[in-house]
Amino acid sequence: MPTTVPLVVKTNEYGPLISPFSDRNKPRYNWYAFKHSYSGELVKKLIDEFNLGRNSWVLDPFCGGGTTLLACKEMGIYSEGFDILPFSVFLSNVKTRNYQPIILRRYLGRFYKKGFLSRKNIDLPDIKIIREAFSPNTKKELLCLKSKIDTIRNPKVRDFYMLGLLSILESVSNTSKSGGFLRIKKKTIINGEVTRQFLLKIEAMINDVGKFINDFKFPDVKVGAKISDSRVLKTKRKFDAIITSPPYPNRHDYTRIYGLELIVGFIKNHDELKKIRYNTLRSHVEAKKQFEANGYKKPRIIDALINKIRKAGLNNSQVPKMIEGYFEDMYLSLLRMKNCLKKNGKIALVVSNVRFGGINVPVDKILADIGEQVGLSTDAIFTARYRGNSAQQMQRFKRNPSRESVLIWRNN
Repeated sequence: MPTTVPLVVKTNEYGPLISPFSDRNKPRYNWYAFKHSYSGELVKKLIDEFNLGRNSWVLDPFCGGGTTLLACKEMGIYSEGFDILPFSVFLSNVKTRNYQPIILRRYLGRFYKKGFLSRKNIDLPDIKIIREAFSPNTKKELLCLKSKIDTIRNPKVRDFYMLGLLSILESVSNTSKSGGFLRIKKKTIINGEVTRQFLLKIEAMINDVGKFINDFKFPDVKVGAKISDSRVLKTKRKFDAIITSPPYPNRHDYTRIYGLELIVGFIKNHDELKKIRYNTLRSHVEAKKQFEANGYKKPRIIDALINKIRKAGLNNSQVPKMIEGYFEDMYLSLLRMKNCLKKNGKIALVVSNVRFGGINVPVDKILADIGEQVGLSTDAIFTARYRGNSAQQMQRFKRNPSRESVLIWRNN
């Protein structure tokens, strides 16, 4: 049975909070600009609305840039995050750890010294995007910094400095993150620019640690992230609430968008990168089916929408298969979320509707139906804002924005 829960417009309350834009100047939140995220203020608002308090536990099975975990830490709420991307898990952990500025500064001197502290044959994986992204001089400078970071024995400090390096990759490369793509954009990077930007970033991050310590009231709050697939979530804990946002079914492939960060910090070759790509949630056309969704009953609206999309015309024939796979995978993810949730616990899920061939796919309402299929009760679907469609879609079908929503479920 399709859900009959009406849409509630909350654009004034949720609209400004649904993107990470408001966090761009906030300590720790701005250590890395994870574009596919929401703001810490949205998490704090939901924590208040869910009446969570000290000793409550929050789960984020798509932890992305670590926003949910960091906001929970500020509020004195325990939290646990998971993600299939190793970069997201790394980013979430580095942002939420406790540091002492005096210890972090002990290692700064080695980065101001000239010279190349290198292991033998240190290099980056020979992958096309690396050859296109970095000039030989830029690559040499990156490897010099990376080799110095590798000599730091304290693992938390080493990760801190590594995040500083990963956070400047886009700005010193011939790439630009644009929507769902990592585009090649030729830039002129002068000698020494990589080191200059790296040191500026590290200095700013260390200063942020000092600010955070002064303002932070709950240093001993438990928080952490691990690599795991949302469809087979590996946790035995029961949570009071889940605050998260899965990838939208809009063909955005995070292994490409965050490819530089993955290649520089986490993988050894192209095969490892492809393995992660194929294993991700089927929100893009290259992801492959990994699990059987036993018990899943495909909502009838999906076939009707796919027929309309096919008739309207597509520039990629795999889109219908992707749409079907996405909702099948989300059934598995929601089933795991329910099983991890305490009785009367709540889920807040940020998601966006999408358009293909001019046809609107009401992702929020379909997911509400699927949530009820796994045994959740839909409390509300809050309309947060409307997102414009792509330039190509606007040329053919004019401006027809898609709704971005916050779904609220209860585990009865």
